[in-house]
Formats: sequence, C-alpha cells, structure tokens
Amino acid sequence: MDNTGKENNKSNKANKKKSKGTKSRAGETDVSNGAGVQMKGRHSFVEAERALYELNEASCVQCTLRHSGYHPPPSNRRTLGDLAYIECTLPGGSTVHITAFPLGFYVNRSTSSSFNPAPAKDSCYSHALLDCLLQHSKSLREAWLIALTASKNRADLIRETALGEDSITSLLRSAVSVFPNNNSGTAIGGHMTPAPSTFTPRIDSVVQTPSWLVPLPSSNDGTWQHDKIHAWNPNRTEEDLMSTHGIEMRLGGMRDWNEEIQAAREMPTDTLAERMERAKFMHKIMTEFGDAALQGVKAIFDGFITPMNTHESSRSHVYLHNNIFFSRAIDTGMDTFKTFKGDNAARKSASRDATNINLLHRLDMPGIHTLGMVIVEYMGIRIVCQSVIPGILHGEKSHTLAYGTIDARNPIRHDDEIHELAEEIFGEICMVATRTVPATPLTEERMEDLKNTPVYPGSMQVETKGDDEEEDRKKTVEICGPIEMKVILGSDKRKYLLDCTRLTPRDANWIGKENGGTGLLESDAKKHRNIPSTMDDDYWVTSVLRPELVSTYAELKVGKHLSKLIKEDEDVLKGESAATVDDPSTENEAESKASKLAEKRVKIEKAEKEYIKTLKYNINVFLPDMRSMEDLDKDAFEQLKKDEEEVRCIARYLWETVLPKLTTAIRIGSEHSLSIPNDGASLTEFIHQYGINCRYLGRLAELAMEEEARDIADEKTGQKLPRQRMPLCWLELLECEIVARAAKHVLNSYMIEQGAPSAKLVASFLSAVMSTDEESASETEQRMSKSYHLQGTLSEDDMNALVMMLDGDTDTADQRGRFEIWSDIESEVARRFRYTLSFYGNAKSNESKGRAMYLPLLRRICQRSGIRLVGRRYDLGGKCLIGGGGRLKASYPIAPTDIFDILPLVKHGASVAGESFVPCSFNGGLGSQSLHVLLNDVKVIYDAAYSKLSQGIELPIALEYLNETAALCQRVVETTIHPQIQKCFKLIATVYANSKDLDLALVAAGKCLTVSVSLHGFDSSEAYNAHLVMSDVYFAQGKIVEGMKHYRAVLFLGEAMAGPNYSLAPLYFNIGRQYYEAGRYEDALRFYEVATKKINQDRVIDGVIARHYASTLCHLERFKEAFDCEKNTFKLYHAMYGEDHDRTKESAKWMKHFMTLAIEQGKSQLKKDKDTAKSSAADAIAKQLLAAEDASAAKKKKKGNKRRIK
Repeated sequence: MDNTGKENNKSNKANKKKSKGTKSRAGETDVSNGAGVQMKGRHSFVEAERALYELNEASCVQCTLRHSGYHPPPSNRRTLGDLAYIECTLPGGSTVHITAFPLGFYVNRSTSSSFNPAPAKDSCYSHALLDCLLQHSKSLREAWLIALTASKNRADLIRETALGEDSITSLLRSAVSVFPNNNSGTAIGGHMTPAPSTFTPRIDSVVQTPSWLVPLPSSNDGTWQHDKIHAWNPNRTEEDLMSTHGIEMRLGGMRDWNEEIQAAREMPTDTLAERMERAKFMHKIMTEFGDAALQGVKAIFDGFITPMNTHESSRSHVYLHNNIFFSRAIDTGMDTFKTFKGDNAARKSASRDATNINLLHRLDMPGIHTLGMVIVEYMGIRIVCQSVIPGILHGEKSHTLAYGTIDARNPIRHDDEIHELAEEIFGEICMVATRTVPATPLTEERMEDLKNTPVYPGSMQVETKGDDEEEDRKKTVEICGPIEMKVILGSDKRKYLLDCTRLTPRDANWIGKENGGTGLLESDAKKHRNIPSTMDDDYWVTSVLRPELVSTYAELKVGKHLSKLIKEDEDVLKGESAATVDDPSTENEAESKASKLAEKRVKIEKAEKEYIKTLKYNINVFLPDMRSMEDLDKDAFEQLKKDEEEVRCIARYLWETVLPKLTTAIRIGSEHSLSIPNDGASLTEFIHQYGINCRYLGRLAELAMEEEARDIADEKTGQKLPRQRMPLCWLELLECEIVARAAKHVLNSYMIEQGAPSAKLVASFLSAVMSTDEESASETEQRMSKSYHLQGTLSEDDMNALVMMLDGDTDTADQRGRFEIWSDIESEVARRFRYTLSFYGNAKSNESKGRAMYLPLLRRICQRSGIRLVGRRYDLGGKCLIGGGGRLKASYPIAPTDIFDILPLVKHGASVAGESFVPCSFNGGLGSQSLHVLLNDVKVIYDAAYSKLSQGIELPIALEYLNETAALCQRVVETTIHPQIQKCFKLIATVYANSKDLDLALVAAGKCLTVSVSLHGFDSSEAYNAHLVMSDVYFAQGKIVEGMKHYRAVLFLGEAMAGPNYSLAPLYFNIGRQYYEAGRYEDALRFYEVATKKINQDRVIDGVIARHYASTLCHLERFKEAFDCEKNTFKLYHAMYGEDHDRTKESAKWMKHFMTLAIEQGKSQLKKDKDTAKSSAADAIAKQLLAAEDASAAKKKKKGNKRRIK
C-alpha cells in the first residue's frame, strides 16, 4: 500500500482506456489495462514501459496515512496505554481514526471535530495496522486485491523483460522512458522501490552523474503533466518541516566529523583485513561528510542557518552547522595572510587547496593531518566546507600555531619537527625545494596598509607571540611549501595542515615581463583585438604550472645529464680498453671489464640520485607584495634569482616545445594511434596529461588555425601534399570548450547579480549563446504562427499563465540582449584565454561559417553549470528571442519552462585523482562523487598488472591481478560503480580480445560499458570508448548485427559530442566494409558515400575509402561512377607521392580497369540500344503490316456484306 496520496486523474484514465484492449501483431504482444496487463513474447521499449506504468498505477492504493491532529495522546490516555493516534484517508474518501497501543491497533470513535479515543463499536482490532484497515474498509479491500494482482503481473513483466534484455538495454529503457514512476529496479538489479510523490527523472535511477537532458512525462499534446511531476503528499510537508539539514538525530545529533576522519586514518594497517576495514570506514565517513556538507549548503541558501558573524555583510558570513565550518570563497580582506587579491583569485585558490588536500589524502602519509574538505558551487557562489580543528572555536589556549602564520601582521613561525615532515612529504614526493624567506615576508607598503585595517572578526585567530617588530623584520626562516601554508596544533595534539594552495611554481608566461615573466603572451597579444596588453590581473597570481609538466621537464634534464655522464664514462673505458690491449701481460681481462661496468652502473645511479635532489623547485617565486632577500641574505637572494630563471625556463619549454609538440601529435595522430578527445571533459584530461593548463586552450587554438591555414595553402598548390592534415574537429573542440568555460563564468556573474535562481535568466542566456542573431518582431510573429500547432510549444499567454508576474517587475535578464551577452563572453575569452573567437560571437568570418557546434556547446555549458534541460528538439544555430518586460516571456529557442533544474557543483577533497566539480543533487543520492579508495594494495596490484600487460608477459597473472583489484575495490565501496573497477573491466576485455577468448572478452566489455554508462552517463567519452570495444568484439565473433548497433551508437555519440567534423570517416568505412563482406552492397555503398564526404585526417585513408567505394560501385556494375571515384584517388596519390610511386601506379591500373569495364559496358549498352531500336522498328513495321492487313480484311468483309444485301 502506498501512503503517498497518489491520485488517478482524468488524463490517466483516458490513457488507460486508450491502451485498454490494444491489439498488436499476433504472437508478439497482448496488452490489457490495469491489474490485467500481460505481455507475451517480444515487445518494444515503449510497450514495456507503458505496461509497467499501467501496472504501477494499478498497484498504487489511494490511501493516506499520517499522525492525527489529536496526536500525541494526552497524559490521562497515555497512562491507559495509548501510544499514538493515526488518521487514514481511505480510497472512497472517508476518514478513519486509529489508536495504536502496545498490543496492536483498533478503530476509535474520534472524528475531525470531536475527540473520543474509545474503541468503536466495530473496532477491527489487529496486531497489524494493514489488517485493521482491511477489516474496516470494503473499498480498501477491493483496491488492495487489485494492487496485489497488479504487483504479481508487474513482477512477471519485470522478470520477462529482464530475461530478454542485457544490462545496457535495461539501462537505456529506463533512461529514455517518458512514463513517470516506473522505478522497476531492473537496470542493474535491486529491490522494487515505491514510486516517489515528487517526479524524479527515470535516468537518475540508472546514472550516477546527473544527465543534462531530462525526459519528462508528457501527455498527447506534448505538454507537461504537472500532476505527475509533483503529486499531493502531506507527509512530504512534514518531512520538510522536520528536516535537520544533514544532522543525524538518530545517531545522537551532530557528529564530530574531524575526530571520525582522523580516527579512521589512524586505524591499524598491519594485515590486509585491517587495511580493508580502514578503507571501508574512511570511504563511508567521507561519503557521509560530503552529503552532510551538501545539505548544510542547501540550508544556508534557504536561510535556515544563522551566520556566526551576523554584523558583517552577507558576502562575508561564515557558518557553523553540524560541526562543519562553511565560508564563502571570497577575498576576506588584507588582514589574513595570503598572496592573492580579488574574489576570482580567492575562488581559484580554494579549488587549488582542495586539489592539494586530495593529493595528500591519496598519499596517506603519517604525521600531517588534513581536514575533511568539500567545495560546493551554486548559483555562482562557491562555498568551502571544512571539518573543524579541535579547540579552534574554544579560545586561544586550546590550540597553537606551530608553522606559518595566519595574521599578516605576525611573523612566520618555524618548527623543526614539522619542517622535517614537510620536507619528507613535499620535498621528496612533490619535488618542492626548501628555501629561506623573510620571517615577515610582506613589503613595507603592504604593512603600512595593514596598520589601518581592522582585524577580520570572522577569521580564526590563533595566539601568536613574537619579538619586537623591528627584530622580526630582520629574521629569516626556512620553509618547505607555499609561504601561506600553516600548521595548527589542535587541542587533540594533532598537527593540521591548512591553506596548501600551491605545490608547483607560478606560471611565468602569465606574469608581466616587468615583473620577471617571460613576456611571451604580452608580445602575442598585439596580434589580436580585445586582448589585454598587460598581465596586470590578480587572478593570474593563482596560475601555477601543472605537476605533469614539472615532472616531464625534470625527467628531460635527468636524461640529458645521464647521457652526458655515460658518454664521459664510455670515453674513459675506451681509453682503458686500448691500453689493456697494448699490454700483453694483462690477465683476467673479462673480470676487469665486468668490474668496471659494475662500478660504472653504481656511479651512474649515485650521480642520478644526487642530480635529482637538485631538481627541486621553489614554489614561492614571483609572488606579489613580497620583500626582497637582498638585504637579509645574499646567498638566499642569489638562489631566488636562479629559481626564478629555472621557472622561466619551464614556462618557455611549455610554450615553445610542449604546445607545438601536442599540435604536431594531433596532426600526425593516426600514425601514432593517438585518439583525439571527443568532448570537453576528455579534452581537459588529455591536455592535462601533457602538463598543459586549460588557460592555454587559446594558444592551442591559434596553433591549430596556423596548421589549417597551411593545409589550405597546400591544397591550393596541389603538389607534394603531406600525408596528414590538421583535423578540423580539433579547432572546433578547442573553441567549444573555450566558449563553454567563459560562458559559465559570465552566467555565474549574472546569477550573483540576480541573487536567486531564475529560469528566465538561464533560458535567455542559453538562447543568446545558441543563436546567430536576434529575431525581429515580424520574424517572431511568423515563427509563433507556424509553431503554435507543434507538439510541446507554448504560446506567450500560456507561458505567462504558469506563474504570477507583474508588468512592473524587471530583472537583469531583461536588460541584456544577445549582443551584450556575447560581448561579455568575448571579453571573458580574451581575458582568460587571450584569444579571439572565430566560430562564435557577434562577428564571424565567412570562412568559419557553419563550423560552430551548438549542440556540443549547449551540452558542455549545461554540464559545467549544473543546468538540466527538458529533453526535446531545440532549434539551435538560428535566431533567438530573449528578454522583454517583466512577464515570463517565451524566450527562443530555449524557454524558461525548458529549465528543469539547476544543480550545485561539488568538488570533494577525497575524490579520485583528476576529478573536479561534479553536478550533484541537494536531495541526496544523485551525483555523488567517486571517492578514492584509500587502500594501497589496490594501486600496487593494478600497477603490477598494467606493467605486465604493457610488456606483454604473463597475461594470466595480469588477469588475476586485475580481477583481484576489482574485487578489492568492490569490497571497499560495496558497489561495482567506481572508476577503478571500470578501468579493470576495460583492461580485462582488451586482454581477452587479444587472446582470442572472445566470449569472456564480450562479458568483460559489457561490464565495462554498463559501469561507464552508470558512472558518466550515456553521452560520455567513456561510454563512447566502451561501445567501440563492444563492437570490435562482436565483429570478431562474426555477430555483425549486434556489433552494428554499437557502431551506430558510436557514430551518434561522436557527432553529438564533437560535431560533424569529428574523425568518424574510419568508422563509416568499417561499417561499409562489414556490409560489403556480408554481400549487402547497397548498404555498404551508403556508408562508403558518407565516409568519402568526411574530411579525414589521413589522406591515405581517403584513398583507401575511395578505392573500396569504387569497388562497391563496380560490384553494382556502375563502372562509370567507379572510374570517376578512382580518378579522384589517382589525383590524390599523384599529388602526394608523384606518378612513380607504387600507390599511384596501382591506382592507375584500377582506373584503367574501371575505364575498360565502363567502355565495355558502354559498348554493350550501345549494342543493346541498337538491337532494341531495330527490334522496335521491326515491331513497328510488323504492327503497320498487321494494321494494313486488318484494314484490307475489314474492307473485303464490308464489300461482301453489301453483295449479300443486294
């Protein structure tokens, strides 16, 4: 029995009547209504979902249970045994009052107007509440019988459906269904859950990451079913009013998150069982901490939590709730010691801090403790959520600042024990150098400004006792780590690390040349308009080099150093060897050589270790408002100059070597099996592997444009064409990601200005971004007259009827048109990426026309901003309509009613490596981040397996390692939905496929696809790659039909995520080849034709595709077209290799062959035409003769008749 108060409306009844008795083809489906729904044989997605929906509706009983208005019992009745009073609304609409007492339940004599708890005449006593109600109400018994029958049929339907579907089909069926509340739990397996009273998209039950497109329940005319989206449920109201906003009252109230986290980290790790228990406990606590932080942020935005500093402005408010400290990531003022200024830099610094806390969490080093940390971004506001250091809120004597400084007025503290720990963690693992810095590092000007600045009341002040100020400014200290880092000794005597905002040096390319930077970006800015000519932006203070780049540069230096050492040693050994040969008295020559070689290896290894120690980098260079060391320590000053020069060298290496090298790798990627990313997320991960920050997307786009211009010039000459051309999708993907990132920041600024969630603002913004121009009044009227009859289209009057809005109401969304919005985006692009857009914006060149990817851009903006849209067809890339008055104007192509939800973005300090902000739901259970498994055995075993696979040795042992890794992860997280498990399944499928064990490869590939979709969604790069693996395995098994389904999914996802110019020509060619081998030449021809129209990265592949296209035409006896196709292949090879190359000669032979066949076909056709003409002429003559004979016979017959008459 469902207690959610579900009602069956007229539209549901109409739908049921319409579906009742529906007949389909014999032997396939037999559908009837309600509890009698039965399906036999095969059935489609829609049929199965409709039947399941009808059964769910029939299994819902209209019965509402809640506490009565007379609850709780008065004292006199409590002493008589009354425990609770319950009010129940029965299916017929009548109300009955129930008394709960220690022995069960009975009906009392109370009514809504009078209280009489005495048992009724027919009390219907029972130990179970359900039995009591069934005895009392006939209507409930009838409804309950129908529900039982429907539940049985539903179970049969679910079982039959599951038997005929694989896991991916079940996922897809659940995700695309428009029928509400069909939460069958058959996608991955699970228990049947009750239908929620608030609409939850079906896709959310099968995908962990919230989808940016949401299918909504719709009626026949395409409009929303509002009664299905949010059903009446009084219990939901009570739950909302009784919400504790993340506090677990059943567990005793507020939890001490910090103590639980630190206690979990200090659990024993001697045995595997102990390490497993520790990892499970840590994963559980971190997951619950993230959920509690998210609930706390929701309560803050809803206004349910009072700030600690109510006297401050709202932007400076800090909160303490559920033992979690909440603060806004903004520039809090000059008194707090920091190296940046401005809110944008504060937001970035908080994100960097979370990233480094994540690194320390994964390193799992003892000695230094970190807090639980989660960053939540919602409506453009970034909230930092941290567990509380013990004693920091209980007075200055309960904690001590041991390392660093909090107040900018106080000197930096130093502790030898903590410094040794910092050198062990940061120095040895992160290659951070220990350097001497001033004890009071700020300049005189900054200190003068601080004297007149009041202390920030909301900051956590720590007692600091220093010497005289003048003496402090003469002192120096050694520090290993960012200069703003601090370590606090809490009341529990643990050392807590805070503000670890930087573990690599600043990027010298984003520093002005006058301040010590390289000046490369400033000189490059002169080529473009709207790009700032200087680097005077506080935001770039937080721009640091990626650790991958620093590691690559260090490895490069180590390689050069070792090569030099080896060459020197070889020269020495050669000289000694020559002397040995000249001396005939030398004995044991072999032993001497072996001994010298061993000494050489020891020497090289020792030199390598010594040299690596010198490769540590100073991460406190180029910081603003920092004092010079020149007057304090000459040696430290000289070392600082060397450190700055080293950082400039790394920055130049990135600009002059890494970026061009990546562009070249993209161009010749087909030769090195380099796969081009297919969406913004995979693009970000891809360039990060090369040590490139996303702020260099603009530079990569410029290099891509130069390569495209080179290709155009080569095509014009038509001689000595290079084999590879620059893929067009690379530049398109770069610009799409640039616009998406800039648009997110612009939209954030609009939402902060708005101050509240606004569907109108978001819809207007998206409509402007997804268009090329604004509509005129006549165009709007014409469009509305044409689209009024279309399904799902709302007129302006219908739109305004949805909410109450006054004509005088205005907001910022009405004050901006498309031109203003795109001007803001272009300015943000110029500032963040120092780039001028080519495909988007207010002004586009004719050459770039048609290359803007609006669907991938819309997808990426929604993903990065947490926006969820209604799944329907949008007219993107045309003209838009936005703004206009205080009414709920139907903006176009995206209307305010198309905005389903705006989700918060969450970054967890314990997430898996590389994971940044992820959309999550305030309601919980949706979009939870994948947390790192704090079990070192997993990493060790997985690395061992990967090493064996890379070397191609001991594959059975590698498979055993991979299965063990997946099993360990699953035991920790208690589910298979985890990125590490997905990696294991992918490698297992690859190994089995290479070993020709295709059945096991197919099973592993199916698991990989299921986990990929559940983790990242149907339209993700991981799902794209998993579909490719599935199709390859199916084709290897000879199952063409099954493999073709996955290939078509790959084609669809590729064009939806990366645009029509993505490198899909080889995929179309492979599909055509499969059809060709199956003898289906017409189908093969269709895919070959599409492949020939795609611009391929490799010109040789163009020739191969054209050759197969010509061969298929030849099989269809279309020799003239085959000759023309092969002629294009010949021209291509001739332009690439010249006429003497084997490929050119082979193409000439094929062209001659096709020409011969075409000529013979022409001759044959000509002869056939002549024969046909002769035959036609003979037939015509014969017809004339026959006609003449008939006429003569008729004439004779007529004369004979006349004679008889006479």
